[in-house]
Amino acid sequence: MSKKEEINPFFKSWGNVYALVIIVLVLLIFGMYFFMQYFK
Repeated sequence: MSKKEEINPFFKSWGNVYALVIIVLVLLIFGMYFFMQYFK
């Protein structure tokens, strides 16, 4: 595969994809924590 085929079409680089995944995971963790605290 050439370099152009490896780049994700929705983001400029794979680093942005990884950053988005990390941000989503952190938001899920905080969301579940606050959900747990609210219904404790």
